[in-house]
Amino acid sequence: MLFCLAVVVCSYSLYRISQGKTPQPEQSLSQTEDNEQYPWVAPEPEISRPQNCGNCHAEIYQEWSGTGHARSATNRRFLNLYEGTDWKGNPGVGWSLMADHPDGTGVCTACHAPAARFDDPAFYDLRNVSATNANGVHCDYCHKVAELASNQFGLTHGRFALKLLRPKTGQIFFGPLANASRSEDVYSPIYRDSRYCASCHEGVVFGVHVYSTYSEWQQSAARQEGKECQSCHMEPTGSMTNIAPGHGGISRDPKTLANHQFFAGSQLDMLRSCLQLKIQAQKTGSNAQVSVGLTAAHVGHRVPTGFVDRNLILAVEAFGEDGNRIEPRSAGSRLPQIAGKGFAGLPGRIYAKVLRDFDGRELVPFWRAHSDPSDSRLVPDREDRFDIEYPANARRVRVRIIHRRFWPEVAEAKGWPDSDLVVWDRESQFQ
Repeated sequence: MLFCLAVVVCSYSLYRISQGKTPQPEQSLSQTEDNEQYPWVAPEPEISRPQNCGNCHAEIYQEWSGTGHARSATNRRFLNLYEGTDWKGNPGVGWSLMADHPDGTGVCTACHAPAARFDDPAFYDLRNVSATNANGVHCDYCHKVAELASNQFGLTHGRFALKLLRPKTGQIFFGPLANASRSEDVYSPIYRDSRYCASCHEGVVFGVHVYSTYSEWQQSAARQEGKECQSCHMEPTGSMTNIAPGHGGISRDPKTLANHQFFAGSQLDMLRSCLQLKIQAQKTGSNAQVSVGLTAAHVGHRVPTGFVDRNLILAVEAFGEDGNRIEPRSAGSRLPQIAGKGFAGLPGRIYAKVLRDFDGRELVPFWRAHSDPSDSRLVPDREDRFDIEYPANARRVRVRIIHRRFWPEVAEAKGWPDSDLVVWDRESQFQ
């Protein structure tokens, strides 16, 4: 898939911020054309390069450096899928976008290395990514977004859906604070708007709806309540009071300073905060009845979300007095083969988009898939409940919720470690 980008001409007026003052309409930016030759400012702290973001914004840098945004161009799993290697770098192993669609790799660059120039060899081959572009979605790139270039979310990806304004001289940084302390800092309301996130978190790629988080949010109660993506994923930690202490930053209410971790603590913490699990285990005559309910609560999108191959499984097991597992009399729902070894066949549910190719084969990469996948993911605030019946000698029941970055069949072929994230592992005694 080939792209071109016209020179951006801003037809709007954004306001320069004076010291501690609210922007005034007459304070419009003098520059209206994006400078494509602009040299990006690196994020990491370095004494010899005083303009680097981390030199002044140390706490924000530490938060960002542990995120997927920081690793978007260098993540080993991503590159394994991109170039067809395994975890150890062996070539020709499993799925490979470059082998199947060598001319379509620019669609990845648009989000994973959005700062790459069109004449950069990395644009169509991220294995050649330069040092600055290896920082992925970095500070200077994000804060050069002046406005949206398109409202066609899902069809226009990453950098192509955003208007950048990079200076020819001096410096410009856009952000959400309307009373920034430096003259080069410019307020832009898009930083508190979900559309800012949509350029990379909504995407139809090769005809397949690979990323759908933004459209899921559009249909959610969270949107109706006025919550944007940033409301949850950049919620202030309450601990930061100055974004540049000792470097001209001003003290602020910690509730006004966004976090740059994008998860409240960790991905596991955020999953546990939204996945509500209920287990009822009781004896009824000659049977042992289990009722399991799972709800994605207080969340603005389906769970799991993000990359299309993420999946969530709920597995149920019952055990007798001797500790041996007991087969159910009636399971209602069992985990399919795609749940992987140790889980397939157990009573439970799988919550996922399942891609199929045009011959009906499951577990194919999105670039080979049919455009109409099945979708069993959790809908916000809608409980998924099912019952399982065991013999009366069942004594306890174990319920596990496992979040997976990828399907186990693919993870095993690629040799990926730590692909399973145990969200909940709970036991209940039959009453």
